[in-house]
Amino acid sequence: MTDPQTWRVLGNADAHELVLAVDFDATGRAEGRFTDLAQGLGGLPCSIWETIPQEAGTGDDDADPVERWLAEVAADGRPVRAVFGFCVGGVYAAAIAQRLAARQEQAPALLLFDPEQSGPLTLYSQFHKVLDSMSALLRPEESGQAAAEARRAHEQHTPMAALGAELLDVYRRTAKPAFDRLELDDKRTQEITAVFASFVGYLIAAAEIDPLPAWREAVVVTSSSPTSGLNGSRAAGQDIAVGRELRVDVPHVDLLRDPGVTRTVTELLDPGSRG
Repeated sequence: MTDPQTWRVLGNADAHELVLAVDFDATGRAEGRFTDLAQGLGGLPCSIWETIPQEAGTGDDDADPVERWLAEVAADGRPVRAVFGFCVGGVYAAAIAQRLAARQEQAPALLLFDPEQSGPLTLYSQFHKVLDSMSALLRPEESGQAAAEARRAHEQHTPMAALGAELLDVYRRTAKPAFDRLELDDKRTQEITAVFASFVGYLIAAAEIDPLPAWREAVVVTSSSPTSGLNGSRAAGQDIAVGRELRVDVPHVDLLRDPGVTRTVTELLDPGSRG
């Protein structure tokens, strides 16, 4: 088989089954990655593929991202044992699992880690995470102005596309002086900005998907962080039904790299490994 272009292979490339993992993995993030989880799943007879989000402004921006990913899965031909999703990746994972259930002999298992739906508040909150990550590079007045502009954008724009465009504009204006102080050239500046633009597009597209029917059949691993995943939904007054919930005493940031979580995932996918 040829190497996939819309997925990165995390391990066991030649195994006879696939596990698909959906996340927006970006350099410098604090949270654990599916790369970390995959290192502990090497004994499973599965090749682990992780999504590569489409870059903003490339290809057909109106194309269905789920079908874009599934086209290479179909071309590969191997059955999918499970679909993983982290945070908003759980929305896409739900859609992937549903479509695969209709296309292969046995439906894949759906395993989610602190799944979250996407909406204006998600987009606004994620902007603040990015802003916080830049705090050491920004002057206090720059951070304050960016926060105020983002708050106004969130108050004024309900449609995701409009809010995303406004927050991307705030990001560009805020990041420029920081990039200038770091003496980054135009190419590197454009690359970093393109990552954020791609993430905005990822969140906007996820808001068009209703994951709740699939989540009712999913196994969900819930962290101890009060604002993440199902904990955050409950705090907001939304009680989301899932097939089975496994609560772990692990913060959201460490969920994908915790050895205990890795053992739990191994047992879920390969019950014979227990003990």
